[in-house]
Amino acid sequence: MASRRLIEMFRGRIIRRLVLFAILICLLFAGLQRTLAPTRPIPPTPALSPNGIPNFRRQAQFWNNLYDLLESNPPGVDAPKRLRRVGEIIFKPDASYARPDLLYMPDPDVELLRKSHQQVVQKIEANTARLRLVYEGGKRGIVSAATKRDLPTLLVSLRMLRQRGTRFPVEVFIASKSEYDDIVCGVILPGLNANCIVMSDILGVNPNYNVARYWLKSFAMLFSSFEQILWLDADCFPLHDAIEIFQSEPFTEIGLVTWPDFWVSSASPYFYNITSQPQPSLSERASTNGRQFLISKKTHAKTLLLASYYNYYGTMHYYRLLGQGAPGEGDKESFLAAASVLNQPFYAVREPIRSIGRLNADGNMTAYAMVQYSPTEDHKLMSTGIDRAKDPNAAPAPHPFFIHVPNSKMNPASIFNGNSRKHFGLDGPNGRPMRAWVEEKETIDSIGGPKVERQLWSQVAWTACTLEEMEYKDWARHRPICTRANEYVDAVFSEGNNNTR
Repeated sequence: MASRRLIEMFRGRIIRRLVLFAILICLLFAGLQRTLAPTRPIPPTPALSPNGIPNFRRQAQFWNNLYDLLESNPPGVDAPKRLRRVGEIIFKPDASYARPDLLYMPDPDVELLRKSHQQVVQKIEANTARLRLVYEGGKRGIVSAATKRDLPTLLVSLRMLRQRGTRFPVEVFIASKSEYDDIVCGVILPGLNANCIVMSDILGVNPNYNVARYWLKSFAMLFSSFEQILWLDADCFPLHDAIEIFQSEPFTEIGLVTWPDFWVSSASPYFYNITSQPQPSLSERASTNGRQFLISKKTHAKTLLLASYYNYYGTMHYYRLLGQGAPGEGDKESFLAAASVLNQPFYAVREPIRSIGRLNADGNMTAYAMVQYSPTEDHKLMSTGIDRAKDPNAAPAPHPFFIHVPNSKMNPASIFNGNSRKHFGLDGPNGRPMRAWVEEKETIDSIGGPKVERQLWSQVAWTACTLEEMEYKDWARHRPICTRANEYVDAVFSEGNNNTR
């Protein structure tokens, strides 16, 4: 009996010791794990979202902060009333112009608009981390935007860009999934080192706003992953490798370069009142052509932020204030306006824009494309005191650098749909197909004669045939575009044809 009690007591002690030992081992193991486990931050958000957007979560957070800035500072007044529109007044640097004053705003509205504008500028000037742009430092690239209707034209432009030597990556911003095309974005563009980014993936789907056409441009640059950006409209392409203008003055020293339009600047006196700026002379520079420009997000982030505000409230307010109904009224003046308000430097190319096209039946030229010039050479001339805008004979012109062909004149479905070719001036009086770029001869010769035009039409034909072969949905009613495009190219640019000289 005593021996049994002794055995049970001994067994109980062993069990308790085993339990204590097990607990001790667990505690030691847990402590060892805490000691050996390295201290590290929470894993960062993947660099790419499922939809291929670089730095997606940081971009989405930046948008939340920007949206708060935009929505918390509305103009708060009715749109300025138009009394009439500005006419087509050609810019001449040696002419004297009176600033047009074609809007009406009650004094209380002017004061309210000044206060809301001042609040936005103050928040941007504060330079808080909340409004810090997201991009990859040192990265250069080309940014564009397109609707579904623009995609064939964009494809022609990108093919020309690559053929003429530019190798930078391209980000193409699409407003929403409804504008996205699987063939162009998913199959063709990746082969051109170009990527479609759907803006609504970043901004979200909000019934209170849509990505308006003019928003898309300023927002595309804000949300691009590039630090240094060459903006190109879908119907614009460079004639030379764009590295030339990225790595030389004026861009390397200034960070913002724009090109001129044909017209006199027409910002309203109200704009300068609202932004507390003196009114510049209208002979200082032409209005801006927004088809192409260079900007550094490192040096001009604030300019992009304020320009986004002007575009967000552009349609009813700031476009009227900056253009007063002038030709091409829209986002084009918003970037230099923002830079001026914030005292950020910019370089506006002085060499005038030029048209190329054909003479019509009345002997007047019908413009088919526009030519812009090298900022590098323009800046060198201006640095030595030579202003060719005032004296064209003072020095040879800078070499041509960009060509803009209006969308419909480069879209295969527009040009080669039935009898559209005649409408676009591609048939001569006898009905035979003719070149589009014939006048002015000096400008045509400066871009290399008909060579560039032949390359362009070859890319138009390539685009027509490729999209038709891939059963591009938007062209279902327009076939046979490919056949018509090739017939035109063969007739106009075949070997031995006088048109090719």
